[in-house]
Amino acid sequence: MELDKLEKLLEKYFEGETTISEEKKLKVYFTRETVPSHLESYRDVFQYFSEESNITATRNIVFEKNKKTKYSWMIGVAACVVFITGMFLTKTTPSGSVDTYEDPEIALQETKKILNMVSQYMNEGKQGLVYLREFENTKNKFIK
Repeated sequence: MELDKLEKLLEKYFEGETTISEEKKLKVYFTRETVPSHLESYRDVFQYFSEESNITATRNIVFEKNKKTKYSWMIGVAACVVFITGMFLTKTTPSGSVDTYEDPEIALQETKKILNMVSQYMNEGKQGLVYLREFENTKNKFIK
């Protein structure tokens, strides 16, 4: 095989565009005794592929079939029933309707009540950060 054709074929091979017959030609070429010195590194690659293609499995692998119980279809039905029931029970008001207050004072009181509730939840979450700060201080004592 001519050297320029070989190099083009190698380029095609590494681009993944060769046919099986072209790959066989490359394997035959690189398993020969004489290979140009600048292509010597490719010789190992093709020898590896030719050696590894001869390896076969030494034992049979048997896959077990998935054993289904007699009533396994009921699990799917139960999940669907729970899902649909949850959809209907948690249905909120339609997105088009919004609760509004005619009196601005009542709206202010409701807003304050909701903001107070949010503030309480935020403060509860903040209490856990005290332990994190203590951990950080202890870690800084040991790591300097």
